[in-house]
Amino acid sequence: MSVNDEDIAAPFLRRKQKNLLYFQRYRPEIFEFFVNYEPRHCELSVTPGRDDVDLIDRGRSVYRHLAREYSSTEVREFIQTNPSEKPMFSVQPFYLEVNEDARFASRFVRESLAKSQLTPATFKGYHRGRVLPSVVFLGCGLGYHIDILTAQEEVIDAVVFEPDADRFALTLFTVDWEGICARFRERGRSISFCIATKPTEENVRRVLGAKLAEIVPLYPYLTSYYNHLANVDLYRIAKDLEKDLPVVGANWGNYDFELRGFRNVFHNLRMGGGQVKPYQLDESQVPVAVVGSGPSLDTRIDGLKANRDKLIVISAGTGLRALLSHGIRPDFHVELDADYMIYEMLKDIDELYGLSGITLLCTISVNPLVPPLFEDCRFYLSAENYIPAFLGLNADAIPGCSPTCTNAALALAFASGFRNLFLFGTDYGYQDKSQHHSRFSVYGQESRTGFASRFQKETARGAEARPKFESEGVNGTTIITQGDYYTAKRAVENYLLDRKSQGLNFSVRNCSDGALIEGAEWMSIDEFNGRFELAEVDRTCELDALKTCVEDMPDFDVRQLFEAVSKEISETVREFLSVLKNSRLRGRKDLIVVCNQIRDYLNRVGPGSNRRSPVVVQLMGWQILKGTVQRFLQTGLCHGLAHQDNDLQPFLDHWGATFKSFLEELPVHFSSVILSDLPPEDDPWVTTRLMDAEPSLPEPAQ
Repeated sequence: MSVNDEDIAAPFLRRKQKNLLYFQRYRPEIFEFFVNYEPRHCELSVTPGRDDVDLIDRGRSVYRHLAREYSSTEVREFIQTNPSEKPMFSVQPFYLEVNEDARFASRFVRESLAKSQLTPATFKGYHRGRVLPSVVFLGCGLGYHIDILTAQEEVIDAVVFEPDADRFALTLFTVDWEGICARFRERGRSISFCIATKPTEENVRRVLGAKLAEIVPLYPYLTSYYNHLANVDLYRIAKDLEKDLPVVGANWGNYDFELRGFRNVFHNLRMGGGQVKPYQLDESQVPVAVVGSGPSLDTRIDGLKANRDKLIVISAGTGLRALLSHGIRPDFHVELDADYMIYEMLKDIDELYGLSGITLLCTISVNPLVPPLFEDCRFYLSAENYIPAFLGLNADAIPGCSPTCTNAALALAFASGFRNLFLFGTDYGYQDKSQHHSRFSVYGQESRTGFASRFQKETARGAEARPKFESEGVNGTTIITQGDYYTAKRAVENYLLDRKSQGLNFSVRNCSDGALIEGAEWMSIDEFNGRFELAEVDRTCELDALKTCVEDMPDFDVRQLFEAVSKEISETVREFLSVLKNSRLRGRKDLIVVCNQIRDYLNRVGPGSNRRSPVVVQLMGWQILKGTVQRFLQTGLCHGLAHQDNDLQPFLDHWGATFKSFLEELPVHFSSVILSDLPPEDDPWVTTRLMDAEPSLPEPAQ
């Protein structure tokens, strides 16, 4: 290198060292990845005598030696396309259903909307004012566009997404990341980095999708995509992810829901029981049928009956009643819902058919009245929540066990070594809206007990009110589905993709006639029957081996564990209240800043969070609070920014006051419920449904 070359390179090399020092101190995960990183196919081109630079990717010029100039022009076009006075049209605001106010948190959420003037008919977009609430930079290039936009416009939250680590590595030479990040140090601002280290489309989709879920509720309502270099593929992936918005919504949960499940954990730990030990057995080709209660089960049931003795049968949720009504007694039954309704359903089934000979596999958060209904019950630990980590049992956590019982049954079968599976009644939708489940399930017309009749009447209105949409079915058909069904289908597809990426050899066949399930090839009735016509299957060894895959739950100091979570929730709520009480709430910018500050603190857990509790306790507190806090932020942002100026302040005043009232009452509510010493049969949080009215708080434990 000549002296002149060294002079040209020197400022770029100094900038890289400065950036690495910054990341080492404030974002160590980026530093660790890039400190010794050598780009493989990209390089920075600095030409003597030119004021600008270029990015060379696989030998091709990206900017034609005009990276700064190109980026400046691109930013100008972005600002012109997104003027501050232009309303943002993305997704309609959230509106509560009529019956969504039975419990503590849901009542406050509904009250927060009391001053909203908004209806679906009057929604005309979101008015953001002079700030950009959330910008997702799709591609970092050489970083100049990020530097220029954040210098010219007030961005509240920024996400820098880059699917190619080579390109981000080169930004260390070109832009001052510390200077860019300094623009987000003011209260309520945030910037984050998301770099997909594997460039496959599926990995990019997963990584970007997970990042977008982190910025809810800014996403999907108030997020602007900055598509650098007009990257068609990356923009397509981002827009395709919007098809999974039902998945994002389904994963929110809420405080009332989480409190009920966590209270059940308290009871179940005190009662004790056996725990599933996964991954103990060798891989097996013994066929396993996972059976839900989709409508196609009724036309497929004869194949199951004819081959019952050649299959291990696992019923999932409401699939149990349909199977028993046809004379098929499953080997295992899976439950995951925490509601009292599950106990009522199973009690009704027990009175009709009995539950003897069926082993129950259920979450530790299942209603504590459920396990005693079965002669043999085993708790399984789901990796989809933080309870296993909280209990120190993360090694036994099983991935893929949510959101429905069919997902859990599939995951449990895999964790037990089974590699030859058949999915029945996993329709995840329907073609005839009058039959969305098997006729013999609790939802169906052939279930005629007093409980089933009452249940159908009680749930009909809610089922009808749920938003529906079309989705692709098997054999080129179209089905009707809804958020929870679609979420379950996508979870199956992602689960099978993950198992494939592990290098597992398996066969999962879709023996249902509803949704197309990627990764589970559809199998006709005749093909299924032909598969087993001459087959000889001995299930005995596997069933005997499964009996050994259980151990007693550890003996926990339950009160001490739960007191720690109660303390964590109190401390977190105190921080939220501090934000609300010490922040101005006098307009659109104030609302966005306050909501982003609370969102950022809510999601800041683990090392570097400045929280005092052990990380597992922090995560448990986050799980309990996340859904309802996000819901408050969602209602505030969506309804607030959709109002015209003259209606905005009354809404903000009422929303803020209601949010404060909720937070002020929350710690006592949580500790009173969760630390009560009432036995399960006397505990109203056990013996009432979530849709029932809020019970009176129990007396404090002595």
